[in-house]
Amino acid sequence: MVVPAKEFENVEVKKPWGFEYMMYGNDDVALWYLHLEPGAATSLHCHPRKKTGLVLIFGEAEISFLNDSARMKAPSRMMIRPGLFHSTQAISEDGIVLLEIETPRLKGDLVRLEDTYGRKAQSYEDGPNISPLGRNRLVFDTPENDLAIDYKLHGCTLKLHRVTDACALQPRRQDDIIMILDGGLYSPDEDPILVAGDVVKPVTWQRLVNNFNAPKGITVLTINKS
Repeated sequence: MVVPAKEFENVEVKKPWGFEYMMYGNDDVALWYLHLEPGAATSLHCHPRKKTGLVLIFGEAEISFLNDSARMKAPSRMMIRPGLFHSTQAISEDGIVLLEIETPRLKGDLVRLEDTYGRKAQSYEDGPNISPLGRNRLVFDTPENDLAIDYKLHGCTLKLHRVTDACALQPRRQDDIIMILDGGLYSPDEDPILVAGDVVKPVTWQRLVNNFNAPKGITVLTINKS
């Protein structure tokens, strides 16, 4: 069953590999915080309907696919297309922290192929695995236009921007990771070029923003190592 992500606002979801909770959501995307314990791994799964952007902000991880794998060391990014089977394992001795942005907001859009914890035939967690979100958990509110808010998290700086003119948003460093939370860049014919849920490098952002506009403004989360 495909469950709208709104059902999981203001709660923490216990997982056999750790926990997750929603940091931010709007009509198009849900941004989740994931903590994986050392050596733990998610199921080998796919999302048939939604794309996923992964940003590793703490630790070292191995992302496995059906036929190969890739190592990630924080801070780093990866985009997962709809239907791509993948699994994330915490390699570092202190575990890992991931930010995962999903669009559209369908948390139950999940097909498990393999699972160490016996959940292959099960849907997304519910019931006793759901608890109220603790007050110490970091969550984001959409900032007002042309305002930026800085956060510190696991040795990274997260800057949340909302701008009406996308050209005004210039990366501070070439190792920044740029995540689109709302709005996007569009062609003169209103074709979507860079939209909510995309995660890109500064060089990509700079080339696109010089050629395309954000007619309704854009909300961006910029991530780099402090």
